[in-house]
Amino acid sequence: MMHFVCHCSDCQKLHGNSFFGYAYLSDDISITGEVNTYSYKGGSGNLLHVVSCPNCGCKLYTQPDLIEGMIYVPAGMLKTHYEFAPKVELFAYNKASCMKSVSVSGESYEHNGTLERIGELLENLDQR
Repeated sequence: MMHFVCHCSDCQKLHGNSFFGYAYLSDDISITGEVNTYSYKGGSGNLLHVVSCPNCGCKLYTQPDLIEGMIYVPAGMLKTHYEFAPKVELFAYNKASCMKSVSVSGESYEHNGTLERIGELLENLDQR
């Protein structure tokens, strides 16, 4: 649905640096088999649920309570299917100093532009 890069403190802690991934509607993704879920309170004050494989520990997706019905899939999970081309960059002010500029075809937000961007995407779902 949306390719994005997030430089927020939560993503940096969870992924070791910025998060490169896809935003999907939870109804668009199907996971079979057993999973582990770890939930914690993110910077927004809402819970973020991290879903991973119980065998290898790989993070399959995260699901924020802040935006109901959305999940975030790491770009590496779908590397064989999609060429990652970020459209949106979030929390650009917080980007690690060692990271070069990220090329995005859409917008770069200094803080969280997610709610605005997701709102636009949800309004245009029928155009998918």
